[in-house]
Amino acid sequence: MSEVEQQPEAGEKTAAAEGYLYALDKQEAIALRQWWRRLVMDQSELKRYSKQRPYPRGVRAALRRCDSIESVMLTEAFRHLWQALESRAWEETPPKAFRDHRLTTWAAVAAVSSELRAETFDASLGKRLGEKRPNTVDTPRMSDLRFQQLLDCHTPEELIRRFRRALKLAENTGVSVVRLADMVALWEREQRGQYRTNATQRFAFVMSDAYFQARALKTAAGD
Repeated sequence: MSEVEQQPEAGEKTAAAEGYLYALDKQEAIALRQWWRRLVMDQSELKRYSKQRPYPRGVRAALRRCDSIESVMLTEAFRHLWQALESRAWEETPPKAFRDHRLTTWAAVAAVSSELRAETFDASLGKRLGEKRPNTVDTPRMSDLRFQQLLDCHTPEELIRRFRRALKLAENTGVSVVRLADMVALWEREQRGQYRTNATQRFAFVMSDAYFQARALKTAAGD
């Protein structure tokens, strides 16, 4: 049996959720960040934010080895996250189809988020990938071609695989875990045909806008 997810203790220091999210709500964002901190931080770092204990080191390692939604759902790490998200599950029983979609979404979020070692509040993956790669003149962390491939995922497993590669190019740092999860959740929503009315609030545009703005800033700086 996994440890039951504890509620944040009184006085716990929790950073506010990012101001605008496309697919997550604020409470989901806060729960995710708390879970991620316990997953990746050691005791000395975590105590700056919480009185809770980090998860055992093997918990994250097991999650990072998963390459399918089904295998993620069987991990201890995912059970901790799901318990935190579904703390009111006994009060309300959602329709089975909604619950299944939600499980898939959060399994993908867990798999991708576990790759991030350190975060920068409110920083997007698209922006990080468009930044200049260290020790190069004019080369982004991810090439335009690979970035287009990142936007063209068709299954959750493909998304997990390509987002993991993208994070590796970003040195697994410099991205907000909440922004990262928000893009995974937005992609999942669109796969079910749930597109936002405003085209500028859809997955491909949001990712591309951040990426090419970073590219433009890099180019301008080099002029």
